Amino acid sequence: MSFILIGITGKIGSGKSLFSSFFKEKGIPVYSSDKKGKILMNSNKIIQKNIIKHFGKNSCINGKINKNYLSKIVFKDSIALKILCSIIHPWVSIDFKKWISYLLEKKDKNFYVIKESAILFESGSYKECNNIITVTSPLNKIIERTIKRDNLNENEIFDRLKNQISNKKRIKKSDIIVDNSTSIKNLKKQANKIYNTLIYNRTKWEKEIEKQKEVK
Repeated sequence: MSFILIGITGKIGSGKSLFSSFFKEKGIPVYSSDKKGKILMNSNKIIQKNIIKHFGKNSCINGKINKNYLSKIVFKDSIALKILCSIIHPWVSIDFKKWISYLLEKKDKNFYVIKESAILFESGSYKECNNIITVTSPLNKIIERTIKRDNLNENEIFDRLKNQISNKKRIKKSDIIVDNSTSIKNLKKQANKIYNTLIYNRTKWEKEIEKQKEVK
């Protein structure tokens, strides 16, 4: 590996996408697993075929995933959600590897790369990361943001939250914890601080990469 992979995760509505965008502004490539998963669901015929197989014809209409229908099933049934993730995640993983290959082929190679994912731990993707950042936020803020962004009611939000691992478990496996309980300005301030630390630690990471190459 000739780059450092940083995982950014957090619950729905925690602000992880906004937090990731601050690094993107500074030139660090960001791969959004959640966004890519939604794109693949509506473009990959094999994914759609498997979704229809497990969840019925109503789960896909005119070549597009019936989001409302599918959501009502998977967020009420943890087994159904695991099945859906098992259908989508392997394709997201393949797409991520292609994205990494593209970055490595570019002349302006990046030393740091970010993978943003709500299910970084559940999917096992955290094992690929050199550093993991968890973005936390109070429940009232999560509800407020998610209602505004996704037009969901509180019951629908709670259905989604109870299917995600707790912040206690996330924090235990994370290297950096970001508190998104106040303002966007403060969130950006924390991102800048972490960015400066990454730049400062680049030499240390480069030495570790060289050691790994020597071992291989």
